[in-house]
Amino acid sequence: MVLSKRERVIRTLERDGEPDIIPIYCQGFETTCTAYQYFLKSDEYKELKTFIKNDFSQIRYRSAGDITELRFWNVDCHSMDPWMKRMEFIVAETPPEYPECILSAATGRLHKRVKQVKTGLSYLWYMDGYYRTPEILHSHWDEYGKPSEHINDRLNYSPKIWEKYVKLLSPYLYPIARLAMAMTESLFEGMTISRVAYYMRKDPQFIHEVMGEYAKTNLEMIKRLAEAGVDVVFYFDDLGFKGRSIFSLKNFQKFILPYYKKIYDACKKNSMFIIQHSCGYIDKLLPDMVNAGLDCIQALEPAAGVDLAHLKNTLGESLSF
Repeated sequence: MVLSKRERVIRTLERDGEPDIIPIYCQGFETTCTAYQYFLKSDEYKELKTFIKNDFSQIRYRSAGDITELRFWNVDCHSMDPWMKRMEFIVAETPPEYPECILSAATGRLHKRVKQVKTGLSYLWYMDGYYRTPEILHSHWDEYGKPSEHINDRLNYSPKIWEKYVKLLSPYLYPIARLAMAMTESLFEGMTISRVAYYMRKDPQFIHEVMGEYAKTNLEMIKRLAEAGVDVVFYFDDLGFKGRSIFSLKNFQKFILPYYKKIYDACKKNSMFIIQHSCGYIDKLLPDMVNAGLDCIQALEPAAGVDLAHLKNTLGESLSF
């Protein structure tokens, strides 16, 4: 029996019986790199050229539109939905020591647009974290609003919109809606890893305050996605370097896992599966994430030291990969 794209994805997440074939998920090309420019000029691109007309947006991927590359990878699912601008991106006044940078008012991340050497295309590079003290963070949140206050209330999360979106894409793939914030990445990129480690020791309540606010933002997004009828959500949040996790297992369990559990529990309460993406080495973190309620992990990297066989043998009955 040949399953539909949605059936294949759900069967894999349920871990109740085998799908007809293994579903494919691929992040795809980085669009400013040379490989993607070659792809745009290739015969495959011309042959597979597909544009989904819709009432939502013409922006590539996440609001349908051009899905040519997704067809090239022959994906069964992809992290995309019709609510592209779910968060208002509010730019704070950039400090003078960071010329030409963009400061995110929500997280304290500093980015800068720089042209790629080989393609000349503009890429938004992460430069530094600015919210290095409670005083700096609080002053900016007081002036510009907390992240949960940046949620775009103008978007319509009607089930009719989601149903139409899924139907338009159904011949090609099954869309998976995204959460609003990468909580751990926002923490260490907005504050810097060294300052996060410092406050984990010296002012743990400050870390809990920030993570609590980021979790609040995602919990509100889960509520809206559930109202729309979404049954699988995708959550991006890198946790690892090559060969080790970014934070120790002890600090992960104390400062990060409790907020993951809130997210996982909210998904379960609303009958939604949750797939989490993380680059890097996360082997020692995964058992706790599974116990907290994670359904699926994506982007396991053997090159970073991930032991695929061990994870399959120890977690394969309770986690999809």
